[in-house]
Amino acid sequence: MSKMNKKLPALFLTLVLVLGMTACGGKTTDGTTGSTDNTVTAEEEDHKTQNTKVDPNSPITEEMLRNHAVAPAEDFTYDVEDDGIKIRSYTGSDTVVVIPAEIEGKPVTALYNYVFGNNSPVRAVLIPESVKEIEEVFINNETVELVICEGVTRTLGLTFGFCSNLQQVIFGKDLQELGGIGTFGNCSKLKELHFTQALTNIDDELVFEGCENLTIYAPAGSYAESFANENNIPFQAE
Repeated sequence: MSKMNKKLPALFLTLVLVLGMTACGGKTTDGTTGSTDNTVTAEEEDHKTQNTKVDPNSPITEEMLRNHAVAPAEDFTYDVEDDGIKIRSYTGSDTVVVIPAEIEGKPVTALYNYVFGNNSPVRAVLIPESVKEIEEVFINNETVELVICEGVTRTLGLTFGFCSNLQQVIFGKDLQELGGIGTFGNCSKLKELHFTQALTNIDDELVFEGCENLTIYAPAGSYAESFANENNIPFQAE
């Protein structure tokens, strides 16, 4: 057999091995990947992040909540209405919840009462700018610690009433009114409420009944500062 003929089986075997590795998405001898693309897409990576649960022993901070992935639509039950989405309940298992601004291409515009009330295990919730009013969304929740309301213009009723572990609520630039007696009633651990210059009305001093550890944070000279001074609530300009 000639030298050329002796080389043919070896060349054939090498070709088969290379093709086999390429078909399986393996690496060729030069270190490059084959034809099957195993790269994780941005969407898949985001989904992985969304399902990353927060360690129950980790502290809850504003930065952590703002940087947390948006909860997927399947973590909620909701009504699809002409003007947007109204969320009925939260069924996910993550204790830090960033509510999506849109579901099914429509804005999330409202939350039913008790979405995070009673036995809900959430520790922190961010409500998007698309939600303008909230009523008794968190009432009787014993685990929630931090809530950020990005676009809420008005609260109604016992929004945070009897949230025994609530420590901080941050309102965005649109909040104009805290409405209803007992909005923060019996939130004994509440330490910080953050308002902006937009706030022009707090219905009654009983809004903060039982909030003995509260400090109000708002711009100097604002309505919030005047209210705090008139009702002997510690105030911090920001």
